[in-house]
Amino acid sequence: MTEMTRQVLKDICKEHQLYVTPQLNDKLYCNYKGFESISNLEPYTGLKALFLEGNALDSLQGLPKLEELKCLYVQQNMIHKLDGLEQIENLNTLNISSNNLEQLDNISKCQQLETLICTNNKLDRKDSLEPLKDCANLHTVDLQNNKLEDPEILEVFASLPDLRCLYLKGNPVVSKISNYRKKLISSIKSLTYLDDRPIFDVERRCAEAWSEGGLDAERQARVDAKKEDDDRDRRNFENLQRIRAQAFRARRKAEGLPDGDTDPFFDTVDDSDWQAPEEPAELISARQHLDAGQVSAEEATAEGMGESPEVKTHAGSAAGGQAAPAYVETAGVTHQQGPAPTDDDETDLTKYLHLEKSSKAQHFSAAPALPPKGKVLIEELDELD
Repeated sequence: MTEMTRQVLKDICKEHQLYVTPQLNDKLYCNYKGFESISNLEPYTGLKALFLEGNALDSLQGLPKLEELKCLYVQQNMIHKLDGLEQIENLNTLNISSNNLEQLDNISKCQQLETLICTNNKLDRKDSLEPLKDCANLHTVDLQNNKLEDPEILEVFASLPDLRCLYLKGNPVVSKISNYRKKLISSIKSLTYLDDRPIFDVERRCAEAWSEGGLDAERQARVDAKKEDDDRDRRNFENLQRIRAQAFRARRKAEGLPDGDTDPFFDTVDDSDWQAPEEPAELISARQHLDAGQVSAEEATAEGMGESPEVKTHAGSAAGGQAAPAYVETAGVTHQQGPAPTDDDETDLTKYLHLEKSSKAQHFSAAPALPPKGKVLIEELDELD
């Protein structure tokens, strides 16, 4: 392990391009050096931030009186007791995460402490948090992933007059407090952030109503809050409309137009002059290609399902010995071969209509003109459908 000698501290200053003269430095990076103890920091009287994380420290003994020190970072060490804090009474931020702490003794010496980060330690009782009551300026407390399980710890946090951010995730107490979030919000009046998300005004209002009148009071508070929001939005909209009307009136007056609250631009707009713009040739061509591509898509779908396109030919004998027209059905799409059937070809006409009925609309519309009886049969088929 490395000893914190004066020469080692000078080498650290050179490594981080700090001042060689100790008292001129306002920060010192002694992190991840393998130090087992703190020593020889007396000359560094101007320090405001001291980084000691990632070493092998088991206590804070050896810290000199550093009156200007505001931030101390000693996470990822082996500290089991907070001794030595009496030398840094003006401390503002303390990070003691990932150590072996079971108590927060002596933290009450830091009367100016505002931020405490103490995650991944061994705090398990209410007594271990009692010294926090003397830190009246605390506004951020992070105690995640400890072993706290006593719901009575809520009394400690409620006694902090300026507590704004509280993190308790990873402690058994979270599941032991019924209605955990509502309970903490209603008990700690100054809290604005709890665990993983902020506390908005609506949530606080509902939580306080719940603590006073139960679930019904909470629901009513939520309804009232929604109504207030809607009223506020309506008032904002009306104010905006009033501002717009004033601006339009001023513009009309400046341009010598008749009085009114509407945009003068629309006075010259006549709806009768408007015509729908012609579709560009590219759009028409794309639509035609899309219609034609539907047939190919159906054939590809049939092939993908293992169905080979079948070609069915329907033929019959026409009255008078004339050859009946043939109809070819390919992949569900019917095409006519030959002239359209006449009224006398009733059997083939019915088949034709059924096949045409099952075809796509674009193919049906492109079929030859039907005789009168064919139109009647189409109407009957529509009624059956």
